[in-house]
Amino acid sequence: MSMNSPLSRRNLLKGAAALSLSTQASALARMNGYGFDESHRTRSLVLIYLRGGADFLNMIVPRTDPSYELCRPTIGIKADEVVELSRNWGLHPALAALKPIYEEELLVPYIGVGSPHPTRSHFDAQDFMNFGAPGDRSVVNGWMNRYLTLSQKTEEGTQNEFRGIGMQRLLPIAVRGSYPVLAVPDDFASRRATSVLDRFGKFYGADGEVKEDSEGEMGSRPQPADGLDVLQSGKNTIESLRRFREIVSAKGLQNFGYPDTSIGEGMQRIAQVILSGEGLEVAAIDFNGWDHHARQGGARGSQANKLKELGDALAAFRKQLGERIGETMVMVMTEFGRTVHENGSGGTDHGHGSGMFLMGGGLRGGKVHGSFDGLRTNSLYEGRDLPVTTDYRDVIAAVLRGHMNFKAPKDFFPDYKAKKLKLFK
Repeated sequence: MSMNSPLSRRNLLKGAAALSLSTQASALARMNGYGFDESHRTRSLVLIYLRGGADFLNMIVPRTDPSYELCRPTIGIKADEVVELSRNWGLHPALAALKPIYEEELLVPYIGVGSPHPTRSHFDAQDFMNFGAPGDRSVVNGWMNRYLTLSQKTEEGTQNEFRGIGMQRLLPIAVRGSYPVLAVPDDFASRRATSVLDRFGKFYGADGEVKEDSEGEMGSRPQPADGLDVLQSGKNTIESLRRFREIVSAKGLQNFGYPDTSIGEGMQRIAQVILSGEGLEVAAIDFNGWDHHARQGGARGSQANKLKELGDALAAFRKQLGERIGETMVMVMTEFGRTVHENGSGGTDHGHGSGMFLMGGGLRGGKVHGSFDGLRTNSLYEGRDLPVTTDYRDVIAAVLRGHMNFKAPKDFFPDYKAKKLKLFK
């Protein structure tokens, strides 16, 4: 909608409806929670999703596997470049900022994590993983949204609009669904965003009715019930976004070393909301650009540049949170891994098994988790990819239980019973 064009009733309703997509509750959002410990209210879970299929084999490096260098003669990380974590494992040098966190036992690199579904389609793999239902296209609520639905309080008027946040204009898949989650545009700190909120907000009265505009198109006459619901949702969203701006616009904040990029800005905003005491439980942000079919690079190059952003953002986040990191968990995941062998274009193609990073309090940190049987051809999935040795749903279930004090019901993951992992002390 042009900021110079007059606001008609139709345009305003469209805008309010769009805003309400992230705030409109349904009957599912009023379900009784179960398997739920109220003490989780002080805890936060943050998901960073690396869209494009990130190459974890160059992120968590098997530094003593002789096949690694043979498989990756130009993009492999050399022995003297690897940031050593243990005798067998190291980090890409662009992730060096994570080593102190690893030494604090607040970081768990997890190798061989992934989805058992064989698809190598980005879109299918991302949907299946974020909905927590590999191969099942009937599931339309993301796994984080299901958590919010099942763990909420049931009393009227007790819901917190900051329980769930998507730190981008289009909600990340994992938080989409029936429970209301606030979507925050990337450019929300700009003056233009304030102007947009002001132009929408002036049409709402205390009772949620629409006020009349200068052309008399928006009278305060009674609206249909469904229209009032949409308008009230829009009003609530505007109020929430105004409060969000107050939180992230506070003066005197340090940068803490965040990169001047979308992932750096997004993670800093998430940290500010956590520290504000508004009760943030779930936040999600997508980090695009990991589909490195060509010119991937090794210690330097396109992947290294992305990794530097990721590592510096995580390190700054940990620094900003301080002691609050003990009640916070960050999960870094991707839809699938890459081929073990580099291709003829100096990159890697769509693979299978991948990895994850977990960062936060209570972890059995200070070591690399997961099962790894080497890079020999007979150890690989279809002779070309890392196998999935840990189902990603097992990790999610362990984090929900060990960190959020939420025991996922048996149907939380359709047709799958999560295995127990020893991730927490």
